[in-house]
Amino acid sequence: MKTILISKLTILLLFFIPLNPVFAGGGGSAAVSKYFSLHPPMVVNVSDKGKVRHLQIGIQLRLDDPNDTSSVQEHKPAIQHELVMLLSGHQAKDVRSHTGKEKLRKDATTVIQKLLTENIGKPTINDVYFTTFVIQ
Repeated sequence: MKTILISKLTILLLFFIPLNPVFAGGGGSAAVSKYFSLHPPMVVNVSDKGKVRHLQIGIQLRLDDPNDTSSVQEHKPAIQHELVMLLSGHQAKDVRSHTGKEKLRKDATTVIQKLLTENIGKPTINDVYFTTFVIQ
């Protein structure tokens, strides 16, 4: 009985293994993502009518070339610094609306592209995405 069960499991495994790209001739290398996560989410102070509020924001960077991940990783502290300066310079009312968030996203893209161009000779990223956005 155990032999039959093991044989059936083996057949099932052999049936499903080719569906995995690593086993299906993918060369054994993992897929390289065009997205770079600035993890953990950033938390900055923003003002709101004289009160201090906190903005927590998750950020993903879209890379022109996925092979540039190591360059972006190397400059991650500088990227985070520039984003803290950009984000904390805003008031909560400015970033609550869709228009405000979109402007902030474009400004973040420009700031990061400038930083990377100065440090590695090319903008490297083509977009910034906010994956979480909470104001408290």
